[in-house]
Amino acid sequence: MERQPELCFAAFEASESTLARLPDRPSDVGCPLKDVVRLEGSSLTLRPARPVATCPLAAAWMLFERHALQPAAKKHFGAPVVEVRHLGSYVCRNVYWRSSGRRSEHATANALDIVSFRISGGREIQLQRDWGKGVEGAFLNDVQQGACRFFRAVLGPEYNAAHHDHFHMDRGRWSRCS
Repeated sequence: MERQPELCFAAFEASESTLARLPDRPSDVGCPLKDVVRLEGSSLTLRPARPVATCPLAAAWMLFERHALQPAAKKHFGAPVVEVRHLGSYVCRNVYWRSSGRRSEHATANALDIVSFRISGGREIQLQRDWGKGVEGAFLNDVQQGACRFFRAVLGPEYNAAHHDHFHMDRGRWSRCS
């Protein structure tokens, strides 16, 4: 899908999933937007707004939501996730906000940072508060492990201090699940 973006869009079309495709946007600072969409959940709401994402990231999200996130919620809480809170997907920056170095996957909307999940009925599971604690921690662990099946990199609280409060999920070149 990364090498042939039209295949990604065709897969969404064939699945009858609605996808709001956005225009490409060149960049003179190394952060172009190409083949991007408004990310949507099939059965949940993304807050604060629907982020911009590459089509392959959107495809990974849809698979993750259906085959990992919702099954984990039903397993641990007997109810689905109805809302996901995120920190965004697109920001023109280098890795770890360094002044030089390689660009982050966020620089091309190929990554998403997740901070919490709201379960039907109102219960909110937050990474910063609930990681490693009780049923909430078990749910978050299952979510992270499930995400690793669909995203190339999934970084969480045990990866480093910069990820202490969120999951970073991306479709970049590097594979890492920690």
